[in-house]
Amino acid sequence: MTKKRTLARKNCANWNVGKCLGCVFIRENGELHMKIDRKLANKDCVVEDGCDYFENVVMKGKLCI
Repeated sequence: MTKKRTLARKNCANWNVGKCLGCVFIRENGELHMKIDRKLANKDCVVEDGCDYFENVVMKGKLCI
């Protein structure tokens, strides 16, 4: 298991036994919204290929701890 995948397994709220729940946050008109991204939901974790949620939410939170 790669370091990124291990971090995702331990820290990502979308991690579900190696599958992604697909929950993402978007900002529209100054408001924060949550949606399920069908391209990610119930698919294998793509953290090694690049995942915006992982980079922008998980890693930024991890660096602040």
